Amino acid sequence: MTGSTSRSIAALLAVIVLVAACGATPTSLSPPSAAAAPGATSPPATFVARAEQDADARFLLAARAALPDVLATPSHSSAATTPAAEQTGASTSAALVLGGTWVTPRAGARLTSYTTTLSARSTASGPGETTVTKVVFSATWAGATKTVMCTATRPSDAGVWSCKANLLALRVPPGRVTFSFDVYGVGVPIARSPAGTRLVTYAVQPPRPTSTHWEKIGTKTTDGPIIGTYFLRWSAPAGYADEFLAYETHECPRESKKNDGTPCFVAGTPVDVSKLELVARSPGNARSVKVQLSEHDCDGHGTILLRARNAYGRSVFAIVEAVNVYWPDPNEIIC
Repeated sequence: MTGSTSRSIAALLAVIVLVAACGATPTSLSPPSAAAAPGATSPPATFVARAEQDADARFLLAARAALPDVLATPSHSSAATTPAAEQTGASTSAALVLGGTWVTPRAGARLTSYTTTLSARSTASGPGETTVTKVVFSATWAGATKTVMCTATRPSDAGVWSCKANLLALRVPPGRVTFSFDVYGVGVPIARSPAGTRLVTYAVQPPRPTSTHWEKIGTKTTDGPIIGTYFLRWSAPAGYADEFLAYETHECPRESKKNDGTPCFVAGTPVDVSKLELVARSPGNARSVKVQLSEHDCDGHGTILLRARNAYGRSVFAIVEAVNVYWPDPNEIIC
């Protein structure tokens, strides 16, 4: 308690005691007694009461004037000397911030494989500690929303977080692809794309068509060769092929006595493209086509092969229908 406050309280107490001693109320005052001097005239009772009230008012005004301004002014509180950070509970230091830097792929890279390695280093700045738990790599491309490619769950001895992404299995089409990564830690906000994005070109040829089906659906006899109509169906991932090409070949690379009765083409058999005849062409979004072939009485048609093509190359051939090796006996008549 300050000295001015003590003096103010003492003055107030003195006024209260004085008022109590004087009995300063209108009803405590009595009119003059009967022993007044002969011939003296008493003032009217209303005049006496009014005078007493005026005296009381002057007394209270004087008492109020004697009190210091401190009674009308709020005292200094502890909040006035408390720092703002203590009043609000706000932190006085910056929070720990996660970050990271790219390792692979490099900006503008040309990816020529369906599988690629994505990697980055994690960083942290500011006070405090945390444990990085994972780095999530994502990608976007034309017509698609952000898609997770793979998640790195532990760093290498060199502190690099890496994982492999199979872009074919994730249905990422060839063309421009934008990669990003997010860093996750314990008890801290996620670092969203702290190193920005990496734009690359996914330059791969389409994969080999699969699940081929070959079925004859009609025959037309003419003055010349017989025309057979066939239905060809296959499977392929969307967005990889610009077109599909069906070929016929009468080549038989595996022709030998030991291979008699086995297919002329098996997986891995080289194809002489100079001996191919294009028999059907269909757009990249097609998965079937009708094929018409000239057939001969002796050997029918040749081997049917199918491949896909895009701006970055051609797929491996799919063997749709392979003719078997025919090794005749020495005395056999061949038509």
